[in-house]
Amino acid sequence: MSERLRIADQIVPTLAYGDAIGNDAFELQRLFWRRGVQSEIFVDDAKPEVRAFARSWRDLRRERSSAGLTLLHVSMGNDAIDEIAKLPGRKAVVYHNITPARYFSGINPAAEKYAAIGRRQLKDLASQAELGIADSEFNRRELEELGYARTAVVPIIVDWSAFDVEPDAAVMKALSEERTSIVAVGQLLPHKGIHDVIAAFARYRERDRGARLYLVGSTAMSSDYIGRLRADVERLGLRDAVTFTGSVPIESLVAYYRGATALLTLSEHEGFCVPLLEAMRSDLPIVAHAAGAIPDTLGDAGILLNDKTPEAVAAALERVVGDRELRKGLIAKGRARLAEFTPDRVAERLRDALAMAGWDLPERRTRKVVVLSSDQRCGIHHYALSLADGLRTGGHDVTFVGVRHLNAKDLGAKVRHIANDSEAVIVEHEHGIFSDVPFVRALLSFWRRKIPVVLSMHELEPEKFHHFRMISSALHYRPRYGRVLEFFRAPWVTLRIANWFLRYRAVLAITGAIPIHLATHSERSDRWITLLSNDARKNERFPLVLVPLEDTTLPKNDAEKRALRERLGLPVDKFIFVSPGFFFRRKRFTQVIAAAPRDSVVVLSGTRSGNEPEYFDEVMDYIKERAFTNVVMNTDYETMGQYVAAADCVVLYYEDVFQSAVAAQAIWAGLPCIFSEARGFEVYHGAGLVARDSGELAEHMREIQKPETYARLRARVRYLQRMLAPERNADRYLTRIP
Repeated sequence: MSERLRIADQIVPTLAYGDAIGNDAFELQRLFWRRGVQSEIFVDDAKPEVRAFARSWRDLRRERSSAGLTLLHVSMGNDAIDEIAKLPGRKAVVYHNITPARYFSGINPAAEKYAAIGRRQLKDLASQAELGIADSEFNRRELEELGYARTAVVPIIVDWSAFDVEPDAAVMKALSEERTSIVAVGQLLPHKGIHDVIAAFARYRERDRGARLYLVGSTAMSSDYIGRLRADVERLGLRDAVTFTGSVPIESLVAYYRGATALLTLSEHEGFCVPLLEAMRSDLPIVAHAAGAIPDTLGDAGILLNDKTPEAVAAALERVVGDRELRKGLIAKGRARLAEFTPDRVAERLRDALAMAGWDLPERRTRKVVVLSSDQRCGIHHYALSLADGLRTGGHDVTFVGVRHLNAKDLGAKVRHIANDSEAVIVEHEHGIFSDVPFVRALLSFWRRKIPVVLSMHELEPEKFHHFRMISSALHYRPRYGRVLEFFRAPWVTLRIANWFLRYRAVLAITGAIPIHLATHSERSDRWITLLSNDARKNERFPLVLVPLEDTTLPKNDAEKRALRERLGLPVDKFIFVSPGFFFRRKRFTQVIAAAPRDSVVVLSGTRSGNEPEYFDEVMDYIKERAFTNVVMNTDYETMGQYVAAADCVVLYYEDVFQSAVAAQAIWAGLPCIFSEARGFEVYHGAGLVARDSGELAEHMREIQKPETYARLRARVRYLQRMLAPERNADRYLTRIP
């Protein structure tokens, strides 16, 4: 008898940016969400770029681990794995292969040590895990040999959206000028057989003197091995024919795949080999050594060699380079082979694997959903629309319902018109949209009609509730009468406080009890979630999805950006910072102006705030008194998005913030940022620089203009664009809907 899978948490001991194993965990998480399964990722260590998307494994709630399945990804030993193995609940191992320790001997002592520890831990886990999932048949056989009772193969899922970028023009030009370009992709380590690649290329080049070899991969762990490789290049007379590229941005990697003549892989040990899939998708023919999992991954989509002597490899390269029909056939077979690695096909394999342990992976289901929020043009309104679009992209039938701010009559009318057959109502809630009591009435209406509610709280703290403010005001009342009258007045005030407190608690209790899912999006709101509910099973914190800039088309290239700047009256040849949004004192616009280099431009693009109208005047006076000539003021709401699109960097030096829709818009626009230390910006830190004070703000505003810094941050922005895309994250809202 199988049990419906409702929770599938994953543990990735070390989660890294751009790592194939981490990417696989994120894609599995997305697969689970799309099928209504809750899934969080827990780690022992997470690199800064991905830290916001994971939690410490020590936070893995015992009631959740016992109620569902915990998937432990293993690719190397880790000090935490022995403790993780002791956690209660049902477990499965997802095995990505551990490179044998001998390959790290004399290269990386730490890797050698933990590779050995990992082999021992993998064997120990055989008695703890109900299921061993391997990403290749090669890895599955190893699990079987170690005593795993049930084993299955579920390939890695690759997020191909990362490859949908314009290839680096300089790389493409260099490759186009060559007759033959051989590329090898992967870390430069001994088990990758890079020394064999160089030797084979030298033999091939005897017949093709214009050929070049590009070794594309990190040298961070290469140690003395890189010296051996360079010595081989010199000894074989290949100094002008071999390029060590090191780690490259995705645009360059895509260019190497698209512009090269063939991919050469001569690894001695591979657990999966993702570059094979990347080459197939790029229509790049492959020559590979039949070692480890390479035959499992490659299939018939390349030339497999059991003999990797220089003569044999050179002969294979000659065939791939010179035989047009063979190349055409390999490219076609590569495209066909990729069908085995689509998310739908992987989902089928995962479903079959989980069934072996008695778990039923639900089928993908689309729903009729209502998104309820503000009808006014503001951050949360645009956020709600973005979420609705993300749900529609996933195939859901979505209706957006906007309500007037603090208008009980309008809220009541809109709620009554929500169809009874709606399968979920997602409320994007922010202080200033809903009055407390009318909102509770709306929740009760949904409860009576048996419509599940997902409540997304963007600003949660006691001061955001009307009756709490009444209590606070009453506690600080001041005597106005004589002593006798004040003596009798005190009990009256006490009764009023008691009345307001009871109302306050009633509002909180109903607000927390009726929704089946409570979501927060910042540490500040999450800190107060127990005001509403202490049921950890219904509470969840996750980042905002990206929000498009309203009525804004992003420039496709530098020429379009220059044209946009000319249209807005901005200089085309200067670095432009922008700080968008309403003028609130906490945004510290004057500090931003003061910190900006004088050869740059600062655009303040926003409108006067109704709560602090005087701050706008203070900023204007500050600019005038100090005669700043590099500040541009834009108070036209209709063009705010265009000014952001025309800029190079968004500066958000806020004193405090819950979470930031403006930051989500900046990432959508592909712009690096400079942030303050406010906790609400933490999720975006990988895509920007963090200033602790005004002095550091000034330093960062100079640093971000350096081409190498800007390119590094732009790459991280693109990563966040994928991770925070509405179409990726919207289904997470629905994982608790029956």
